[in-house]
Amino acid sequence: MNPSTITKKCLLPVLFFICLFSSASLRAQESDLVEFLRAGKQDASKLMNAYMNPMIEGLSYGLNGGWAQTAKAHKTLGFDFMINANAVFIPSSKNYFDPGKLGLTTVTSFQSDNANGMAPTIVGPADGTTYTTQLDVNGDGTPDQSFDISGPEGLDLKKNIKVSGVVVPTATLGIGIYKNTDIKIRWMPEIEASDSKVKLFGLGVMHDVKQHIPGIKLLPFDLSVMGSFTKVKGYSSLEGVFAAPQGGGEQRINYELNAWLVQAMISKKFSVITLYGALGYNAVKTTSDVVGSYVIYDNPSGNDLVYEDPISMTFKNNGFRATAGFRLKLAVICLSADYTLQEYSTLSVGFGIAVR
Repeated sequence: MNPSTITKKCLLPVLFFICLFSSASLRAQESDLVEFLRAGKQDASKLMNAYMNPMIEGLSYGLNGGWAQTAKAHKTLGFDFMINANAVFIPSSKNYFDPGKLGLTTVTSFQSDNANGMAPTIVGPADGTTYTTQLDVNGDGTPDQSFDISGPEGLDLKKNIKVSGVVVPTATLGIGIYKNTDIKIRWMPEIEASDSKVKLFGLGVMHDVKQHIPGIKLLPFDLSVMGSFTKVKGYSSLEGVFAAPQGGGEQRINYELNAWLVQAMISKKFSVITLYGALGYNAVKTTSDVVGSYVIYDNPSGNDLVYEDPISMTFKNNGFRATAGFRLKLAVICLSADYTLQEYSTLSVGFGIAVR
């Protein structure tokens, strides 16, 4: 199987169902992420983490977009259903990483095609990087085999889609339950495509707090607090680059994206227009594990170099956010747009319906 095909299979379950990429961007990758295993387990984990980090964080922040377009809770059994496109802008500082600062041990040198001497991340330009590594394949404690690894290029988003970012679509159902409280639900059943599976679940609660504050509960605006959680879970096959020993486990990458949000929201309705703003706090965490059995070096003497479940990565980030936006409501039809200022700033636009 072509290495570039493996790279796409590794990334597409998340990118296809959560991001909107052009096919030109995907073709920009000519080498395979899993090839990093030739650098040894520890160095491969560091290189994969640095390469994937901006995309993973961008996706996680995007999952926190589109939860609410007004601070006014529904009446009991009132509801809204909104579909949002959350465009997450990835800072240009995330286009490259410096392998020399990762504390690599088996990688003895690297050469970048870029003049800055750094390697592209997944969102960076289509520059190549060659790594030279020394591995102990005989198990005697002495490096005895040298490999040259072609690191994966970036998707070159700035060139191919004119902006360095990803689009995360979300669909949210909100239902009024009791005393100005809404429950919000996101759900996608497990979807299988080729050798990949992915599913999504999210839950949020919004409550009107103005009703509990003497002196302001009769003023003409709405004030609520909200908390939410979204999880995306899936896996993709990595078979086709490295042979697996007889009886070895399935070669695949498992991933789980988690995004939490707490925020206070205020809104004011003017006829068919509602203006809203929010202050909140994001927390995102993603785990990604390369599992299975991989024959890294087929030793003629019979002492093969085999890795079992070689990589376990964790991506974390958190920070404050501020949102401002508007909603246009014509009968039951709603259109909305807002901008969130945070480390990965986000523009969210949506449409849907709202009743009661």
